[in-house]
Amino acid sequence: MAQLIPASWQHALENLREEVHHVLDRWLPKREKSPDTDEESWAPSLIFSDGPGLDLAETDDEVIVTAELPGLDKEDFAVEVSGDRLLIRGEKKAAMERKGREYYYAEQSYGACARAVALPCEVDADKATAQYKNGMLRLALPKTEQARARRVKVKVRGA
Repeated sequence: MAQLIPASWQHALENLREEVHHVLDRWLPKREKSPDTDEESWAPSLIFSDGPGLDLAETDDEVIVTAELPGLDKEDFAVEVSGDRLLIRGEKKAAMERKGREYYYAEQSYGACARAVALPCEVDADKATAQYKNGMLRLALPKTEQARARRVKVKVRGA
């Protein structure tokens, strides 16, 4: 899978990310539990994640991509197919306000995510379909005629 960041930088960036998390965990109050580890963290999951989690499957006729975009409305993200890449970008904006008799509490959180993935074959982006429900995006990307024609069946003789 093609990466947006050169391989030589990935280890250094991962170390930097861990150091930033360590410093922020020490100095900022904890307030949100991670659904994966059940550990508390101060930052919403989309801000520091590597992008939305996704599954990619291939059938004879299409490429199926399922992406997790929790907490986003369909207007909050964009899907692009460019050449042999699929790009999903989103931005989460949330605001909460509580007023009580003797207190006032307000909180805002913002975060952006992006995920680029190499597609296994050529797809016809103009005929793609998408469904979004309950934070789950399902994309059906039909293969081009050329991509379908490349499939070769191999016969294996019995031993």
